[in-house]
Amino acid sequence: MIIDSYTHCGISKYLPVEDVSSTMDRAGVHRAVLAQHLGEFDNSYIQGVVAANPDRYAGVCLVDHEAATVAGDLESLAESPACQGVRWPIAPGIDNLDLVGRTLDLGLIVVAYFPESIAACVAEVSRLLEAHPDGTLVASHLGNPTENQPDPLQDFQQAGVFDLLSADGLVIQLSGMEMTTGFPHQGLHALVAEFYRSAGPTRLTWGSNFPVVGSADDYVAELQLLTGGQLPIPDEAIPAVAGGNAERIWFGGQA
Repeated sequence: MIIDSYTHCGISKYLPVEDVSSTMDRAGVHRAVLAQHLGEFDNSYIQGVVAANPDRYAGVCLVDHEAATVAGDLESLAESPACQGVRWPIAPGIDNLDLVGRTLDLGLIVVAYFPESIAACVAEVSRLLEAHPDGTLVASHLGNPTENQPDPLQDFQQAGVFDLLSADGLVIQLSGMEMTTGFPHQGLHALVAEFYRSAGPTRLTWGSNFPVVGSADDYVAELQLLTGGQLPIPDEAIPAVAGGNAERIWFGGQA
């Protein structure tokens, strides 16, 4: 089973679920995690899609950390069978770590977006993982290496990013490579290899980042990089990265 652990879906931005579903079918993808786009705090569309087809979709919602209702909003999402996770931006200038921790306490998965790169937030992520050892924090888009990092592997090593993977709750998402490199993303292959070495075969998941990745053809090509063995991931680990790990993390199955 192939599972897309990160795709967008919406009606005010990006594409509705019908387009996402047809692209999944074309690529041979069976399930997907629908991630809310930044700035949209009305999660009703994604939750409605998940509620209508929970065997095919999981939902990642968004809350406004500055809203007076944020604590109640998180509790409501935790009670909803149509929300499995919350997407949180994490950066030095954003005062939301207590709420990120509360998200983990409520049993929701945190999907972290690092606008300044995870390398700028190692201390913060370390504290979250240490304080919430039973939680799951997904570092989306390989921890967001930026265009200002010509050698992201070296920068991540110097910042101590890979040391974070001593915590079992940290999952690395293989997605978003198109945001900083051209296909087939050879400039990020060394980073992917080190993440695999540090995380092992059970804590990497593939995500398309559709439609940011481009067209349906681009979606298929990105998936085939993994399934065709063109990334530095051992052949025996590809089924887990392509779907088995996401099945366990997002849909409660066995990898």
